Amino acid sequence: MKLKYFTIPYLTDERLEYAKQYLIDKGYFYVDDTESADFVVLPIPVKKYMFDNLEGKTVFYGVGDYKGFDYNKIKAFLLENAFLTSEGAIALYKENSNMSIYNSKVLITGYGRIAQALHKALTALGADVTICSRSKESIALSIFNGAKHIGFDELKVKNNYDIVFNTVPHIIFTKPELDALDDDVTLIDLASFPGGVDTLYASSKGIKLIDGKRLPSRYSKKSAGYLIGKTVHQIIKEDFS
Repeated sequence: MKLKYFTIPYLTDERLEYAKQYLIDKGYFYVDDTESADFVVLPIPVKKYMFDNLEGKTVFYGVGDYKGFDYNKIKAFLLENAFLTSEGAIALYKENSNMSIYNSKVLITGYGRIAQALHKALTALGADVTICSRSKESIALSIFNGAKHIGFDELKVKNNYDIVFNTVPHIIFTKPELDALDDDVTLIDLASFPGGVDTLYASSKGIKLIDGKRLPSRYSKKSAGYLIGKTVHQIIKEDFS
């Protein structure tokens, strides 16, 4: 089965405009209707209703458990997306602070792909990075990569971090952890819903809390779109050639 003609029904997501251009540059042909298309590209995160009337079509989408190909499960996509996210996280901090990253004391909670990419970028900028994670592997890896390490219980101990980046997608910053932070800390929550911070208590304390969700689509639309297009192209080459 050769996939040649494609459509993108939801071009309101600007990343998909760039994904469209990437695929055209690779020799695919864009059509305006799904009936004429061999395959359909849907956004990230996808919604269930977007699959309506796509029976019999090869569908590429981001995040979910549907019939088709989830490009968000491809390791190369996740790794590259992590670097785009880390770059966006730093840009978001710079937009909301008049302080340098150089010589700042930074805490990153969690040590998955995004946290590792962020650690690498922050270290290159001269930050003093501490990692808070749980697994033995992440502890060993973070120390091997040159960071200090603490456990989650130590978040309740008074500290003087200048910046905190959370990547853990469940609430870990409750009253004790927020009370332990310095008054002028900048806390950036990169985690997906429900995030990692008790937002009401953080607000009551006057903590500068910044929502860092969906960063590639906020700062690197073209790169994020090309990444979607590139991943779809790679899947087609591997599975349909």
